[in-house]
Amino acid sequence: MHFDTVTFWLFFPVAWAVWRLLPLPAAKLGTLALSLLFYAWWRPEYVLLIALSSYVDYRIAGFIAIAHEDRKRNRWLTVSLVGNLGLLAFFKYTPLIADTLGFGGDPVAGRPEWLATWVVPVGISFYTFQTLSYTLDVHARRIEPSATYFDFFLFVSFFPQLVAGPIVRARELLPQFAFRKPLSWTRIQLGLYRCVCGLFLKVVIADGLAPQVENAFSLDGAALLTPAEAWIATICFGAQIFADFAGYSGIAIGIALLMGFNFPENFRYPYISRSLTEFWTRWHITLSRWLRDYLYIPLGGNQTGPGRTYVNLMVTMLLGGLWHGASWTYVVWGGLHGLALAVERALGLTRLRAGGSDPLRGASDLAVRVLRIAIVYLVVHVAWVFFRAPTFGVAATVLQRMFVAPFTEPHGLDVVMRTPRLWLLVPLFLMHAGQAAHEWLGLKKTAQLRLAVCILWIVLLVIVDRGSSSPFIYFQF
Repeated sequence: MHFDTVTFWLFFPVAWAVWRLLPLPAAKLGTLALSLLFYAWWRPEYVLLIALSSYVDYRIAGFIAIAHEDRKRNRWLTVSLVGNLGLLAFFKYTPLIADTLGFGGDPVAGRPEWLATWVVPVGISFYTFQTLSYTLDVHARRIEPSATYFDFFLFVSFFPQLVAGPIVRARELLPQFAFRKPLSWTRIQLGLYRCVCGLFLKVVIADGLAPQVENAFSLDGAALLTPAEAWIATICFGAQIFADFAGYSGIAIGIALLMGFNFPENFRYPYISRSLTEFWTRWHITLSRWLRDYLYIPLGGNQTGPGRTYVNLMVTMLLGGLWHGASWTYVVWGGLHGLALAVERALGLTRLRAGGSDPLRGASDLAVRVLRIAIVYLVVHVAWVFFRAPTFGVAATVLQRMFVAPFTEPHGLDVVMRTPRLWLLVPLFLMHAGQAAHEWLGLKKTAQLRLAVCILWIVLLVIVDRGSSSPFIYFQF
């Protein structure tokens, strides 16, 4: 049951009515039951896994809260960390470990049956990080433990954010289950707007670009790319993954608003970033702040000298890459971002002046902004090649076609005019340009402007042929 299916939009009014119309205790139990149904629609057996994982963390947080000695508190925290990360590692990284150690089979004989049929529970990375943040916050005395297991289980399994985020922390969501906020017309408008925008991003743009990206990054397709096709495929993947994940997050935030909840923002037009540091304040924001608060800062952050800061950045981004999937290509993707962040910090390019002006000299402010945006865009998309490629061989082939082949063979620029659905990049460009105008020039985001945008997206949703539906990309993480 995905956000872009008819089944979900038949399910949602029922879930809305249960939460909004029943007495609060019954509404909680009903919403919990419907959230578990939403999750069980994929694989029912893994409901037991999320229930057990949640119960263990709930109990451990309670033990941490009542323990008076730091030694006991730290011991229980260690149990939580080992249990959660061990569970995540077992389900998510067993295939990677098997392949690395040589147990994954060979191209002729194929993979062993147990490995070929291995299934990673959907959303395990997201709800593991949510429960971990709860235990860590209780240990740090930032929050009190949940009064009841059912409230905590509802926090973990709440269907809008269960399988692909945003990663909502207990101190943000748990208090919202204690009462129901009144639904204002403004909240309803904004919720509907976020849902329509999210559906447009997913159904029209992400699904529209998916076939071309899939073909270009396949084992056979990569070697046949012209230089222009390699660049187009990489740019299209950057657009696809943004539209797919920002679309999902936008729908989740919109659904929450319609039910009376507030979720943290997860994307803020990342392709207008003027530094990699700024990019990570705009891309997958809830993961970025999780890594910052629970990994980067505990490692020492930027308070332990330049050398240690660079190490902390690399460790954080390497582990952030590994979080995304059981493949060394994700680790390389994270390492490239860590290296770029370290270089930025070494060059003093991580901070922008108050009011949005740029510290670089020698050109107009607008020209410098555009130049920096172009540099960041290039670095991010080179890294996207490793994120998308199924193997290092495919990644190397695509990069060779992008950077080496143009000097040895025709560019193949005529393909630009023949590329299907390349026009889908235009709405994303306009979205980012509009956000830049809002931030840099003070363009107001009025209700009338949102209505006009909403109508345009609805028209495109109706008239554009979606083609085949693709699963949300981040479901695999």
